[in-house]
Amino acid sequence: MRGDISGLEEFISPKCKGPLGDIRDGKASEKQIEDLKKLFTGIKGGSTPRNENGAWSMSVRNADNATISFKVKKEGEDFKVIEMTVKAGTAKKKG
Repeated sequence: MRGDISGLEEFISPKCKGPLGDIRDGKASEKQIEDLKKLFTGIKGGSTPRNENGAWSMSVRNADNATISFKVKKEGEDFKVIEMTVKAGTAKKKG
């Protein structure tokens, strides 16, 4: 994500809240966009998608070791993001 959010709205469910909901509705502030750019810096491999009650869930980690989780669900003909959560990373222990 390099700051260009055009076209993302078609992948975000009407049920999705928070910054992604603001992007979908064209109401995202510059700060929200900058925060998302920072959040998605240094994305590392993701988990294997798993089905949870009809919604697919997948997680990735960023450069700060935070976990970004997505839930997607089929709406009509397309899969759309219904939820995104972020869990702060923990410092790696040295030793």
